[in-house]
Order: sequence, then C-alpha cells, then structure tokens
Amino acid sequence: SLEKRQTIKKVTQMREKIFKPSKTEDYAIKLIPYNMRNILSIGISTGCSAEVRMAKRYASTRIIATTIDPEGKDYSKRVVAKYGLTKQIQVKLEDVREPMPYPDEIFDLVYARLVLHYLTFADFEKALKEIYRVLRPGGWFYIVMRSIRERHLKKMNPSYDPNTNLITYTTPYGQTLKRQFFDEEELVDILSDHGFKIAQTKTFREKLYIDFQRTKENKYKNKLIAIVAYKPKPDGAYID
Repeated sequence: SLEKRQTIKKVTQMREKIFKPSKTEDYAIKLIPYNMRNILSIGISTGCSAEVRMAKRYASTRIIATTIDPEGKDYSKRVVAKYGLTKQIQVKLEDVREPMPYPDEIFDLVYARLVLHYLTFADFEKALKEIYRVLRPGGWFYIVMRSIRERHLKKMNPSYDPNTNLITYTTPYGQTLKRQFFDEEELVDILSDHGFKIAQTKTFREKLYIDFQRTKENKYKNKLIAIVAYKPKPDGAYID
C-alpha cells in the first residue's frame, strides 16, 4: 500500500541520518565498481558507514572490516546488525602493523580512509607491502591521508620526528595527536615505489569528526589527499 511504502521510506531515511556526510567517503562509494565482491576495510570507517554503504550496493559483496579498538569493534557490530548485514560484513580486531592473516591476491578492494596516517613510516611501508600482496591483480586500493599543506597545522604547535615521519600537534580541543602528513606528489611516489599504479588523485577540504560516531564535527576543514591506485594485471589493466 502507499501508506506502507511511505513508512518504509521514512524509516530508511531515519536510519541514513546516523551516517554524517564525508566527501572522501562519498567519492569512493561513487567510484567503486559494483563487481568488487571481496573487500578489506582497514581501520573501519567512522561509524562503519562506508562498509554498510558498500555492502548495500551489491548483495554478493563480502567485507572484512578491521580495527584495533575493541569499543569501535563492538559499536560497528551493532551498526552492522541494525542494517541486517552480518552475513556480508565481518568485523574483526586486527592490527595493520602485523602481517595480514590472508592468502595472496584475495581482495578486489582495500579501503583505507584516514587510518594509515597513524603509523610510523616504517610500519606504513610494511602495510603497503601487505596490501599489495593481498590485492588480486586489477584490484583497487583506495587511500586517504592528511595533507602537509593543511593551513591550520602551523597554528597547532607541530613538531616533526624524522625517525618516524610523525608530526605531533595539539588540536583546538586540547587533544595531543600524532599523524603522518604528506604532499600529494610524495604520496604518489611512495605508492608507485611499492608497485601500485595510480588511477586518480584528488584533494578535498573536508570537516572531520572528533569522535568515532561522527557526532562532534571539527570547527574547520582539513585538507585531505584521496588516491585510487591499483595492482596492475599482466596487461596493465585494472577492474572496471
């Protein structure tokens, strides 16, 4: 009936409101082909929104979503269950600094939005080698990192550690954080050195969130680098 359809539409819209907007997430969701069935999401997107959105696009999609945060894992499991996607999305505690417990060339996509910047440069390089290993030829790697050209960084008392490539800074909210920041060309060169081919690069100015559930928005926009890379097939092609 019309009334039933309107009720379903209203409930769906209410559910979607828990997923606050993200330019870099939206960019990936629009680009990712529907035929990517096996996906590894490293670090679980904020609130598990990207994983849910990817799973809802295609019923045959299977996603492994990892995190080192037990609380984030439990929250994500609840979100996945709420959407009835427990058969499609497996949430796991897993540390990307360690070798991945997966066979070679198993994933069509590795999704890493704003997670690998927590690593030291040595651990970042180890993670890239593992990501390349588990991607099947033609598979995509979507990575989002912080830009060193972030205009607000100078105001946050940054200090650079050349041994780790991490910058320590203090946010306007009093948080002391450590991240890697990159120049776009530098990040492209690093990915290329690890065997990846670059399909697209794009920079964004995006408001991030202070908390995992995306309830507290930053006062300012951050500059982010989004790159779509792929593991080349013998003929140099990738999934389309």
